[in-house]
Amino acid sequence: MFDAMWQPLEKQLADIEQQSNNAGISEICNFIDSSYVQVESKERGQLARPFAEITTAVTFTGVNTGDHNKLFETLRARLADNGHHVALVESQYCMALPNMLKAILEQLYTSIHSSTGEEMIAVPGSNPLAKSITYDMSLLETWWALLKMQQAKPISSRVVVVLQDFEGFLPTLVDDFVRIATKYSSSIPIVLVLGLATSYECIHQSLTKPTISMLNVEKFNLQRSKQCIDTAIYKIFVQNTTMLMFGAEAYKSLLDQFLLYDFSITGFVRKLKYAIMGFFYAQPLSILASMVGTDSSSGRLSSVSQCPVRLSHDQIELVRMQRSVQTYLEHRLKRTGDRHYFQQAITSDIFFQETVLLDMMCRLVSYRQGYCLGIDMFCEIQAMSPDTLQKPIRTLHYYGISEPFEDCAHWKTLSAVVRRMRVDEMKALLARLSNVVSRSEPIDWRFSTERDVDILELLGTAIELLESPEEDGKADGVSSDEPKKRIRTRTDMENRPFLLFDNKSSDRMLQALDKCSTIVEKILCSCMQPYSSVPLYEIFYYRHSFLLDTTFSAHPRAAVQTGLGRTNYYINCDCCKTSGHKDIPGSSDTDDSDDEETSRILPSMHDTSIAYRLHQECGRLINMYDWHSAFSSVVEKEVAVLRPCTTPSQSEIQARFMRAVEEMRFLGFVKPTQRKTDHVLRLTWGA
Repeated sequence: MFDAMWQPLEKQLADIEQQSNNAGISEICNFIDSSYVQVESKERGQLARPFAEITTAVTFTGVNTGDHNKLFETLRARLADNGHHVALVESQYCMALPNMLKAILEQLYTSIHSSTGEEMIAVPGSNPLAKSITYDMSLLETWWALLKMQQAKPISSRVVVVLQDFEGFLPTLVDDFVRIATKYSSSIPIVLVLGLATSYECIHQSLTKPTISMLNVEKFNLQRSKQCIDTAIYKIFVQNTTMLMFGAEAYKSLLDQFLLYDFSITGFVRKLKYAIMGFFYAQPLSILASMVGTDSSSGRLSSVSQCPVRLSHDQIELVRMQRSVQTYLEHRLKRTGDRHYFQQAITSDIFFQETVLLDMMCRLVSYRQGYCLGIDMFCEIQAMSPDTLQKPIRTLHYYGISEPFEDCAHWKTLSAVVRRMRVDEMKALLARLSNVVSRSEPIDWRFSTERDVDILELLGTAIELLESPEEDGKADGVSSDEPKKRIRTRTDMENRPFLLFDNKSSDRMLQALDKCSTIVEKILCSCMQPYSSVPLYEIFYYRHSFLLDTTFSAHPRAAVQTGLGRTNYYINCDCCKTSGHKDIPGSSDTDDSDDEETSRILPSMHDTSIAYRLHQECGRLINMYDWHSAFSSVVEKEVAVLRPCTTPSQSEIQARFMRAVEEMRFLGFVKPTQRKTDHVLRLTWGA
């Protein structure tokens, strides 16, 4: 069941990620295809260049470095499909110019051999696979000349060198490579692709001006992580392509990891996969997900059928114990008065599985379909609002699941915009909402609301109100002899600013606008109900945000501080235990024992732990001499207990102290300061 749910999601996420950068990659490929398109000289294979420069594509890939490997592999495959020879190099393997040239030449040679499937093109007098070969640009020039001689037609391919992480390369290394490659640009069509994670200023800060003048630079933007995550959230969580949904806290944890850390789509996918694994591993009622079928064309949840496996009595009792199921049965009893249905639901396992469980699953699927329709209409209303009020789909989805729709502050702001709309704007809004409803799948509102709701009928009623407001006034019993306009008050002008320039709108037209606004709000309220009002939400809404945070958002500082403060629990050492606290940390009876454990300094403790506990007693600036004196006094006690006949040397104590201080500086607890050379600055406070 996990594979049946995850594999379609994984494929869909991969397609979304590929489509998000498809336009940018196509622009880069077109730019490389059009490079070096100049009139050739009479000599075959020699390009007539008025000046020496290298065509360079600067790509901004964003700070999500975890996704760069997949992105550049996609770019490499696309360029290879276009017939170009691509070498993808990373800074970690190119610490010197010979290493960089070796990586480039080996990849180019391997790509030719693997793509053609023919015999290797050997350079005269050298073996490309020999370790003693000298990798330089002259070897590449000879190889390129032999390659052109074997082709019957002129070669239109390029030699593309991709520097995946430009910021990681040594500036002098890139500078030397560009200067050397420029001298061979007349015979080899070399194209550079520089991957930048920060900004274009990095090139000016790294390369010299003469080197930059040798580059024919074109900028491209591949930073589409936010657009990609919005599309993924809409496809997966809003359009009902998976039965498992995220609660408010878990969804916020999922977004915080993406927005506040690394903007990584890979991290988002890992968290989603972990949640689905936890759902099938830890949730005994995950078998209920097999009751819902998906549409083969759209991939959305569409139909509900009987559970393919007969549930045991314990599983059915576990379903009955859910608070939402109890609320559903009690509310249905009050609404219908059918005591027989209620009695059978709590006593008969067969009736519960075949009837009650099926009704609740239908209600859950109908709610999800209505929620999708509500989000789509919400987006249409937001599209007609000012740009300052527009929110991305990831934020709208969080508003929809975190609080009731009536209490949403964003909707209150948009509702004020709807109430200030003119007649033509209201007609356009109603037309757009009708178009959204007509495109959506039919929804059985009997399962999601207490009464039948015909959204198209409500929207048609609102449109008729705007077309003929006088008829609505007659239906309400308002006499036609009453004046159609009255003196506008200051409140009217504040609520409807267009009245300052519009003297044709009657009072009945304004009443019709108010009714239309009420209808729009009523429709959205019926669609975007809180998910806690739906039965079985405890099963299908993942809410373990703490598990996601502890798994994917590690806190190394807390672990290091705990290890240094409670050394005996980490190294399992009995000699470091205090006399009043012998058990594990969770077994303490009073807070005084915990304070004693963290405050007492024993001479048998590790040197770094001793230095850490001593530095906690200091202020912002720590005097190194006082720190060393306190450390020496503790260490001398250890020697007096363990080796009473020996006296520790000051050089040994000083060496141990220096090692402990360096370890604390490496861990980030202290750092040197220029204010006082004999002091260090304390960097951490609290637990």
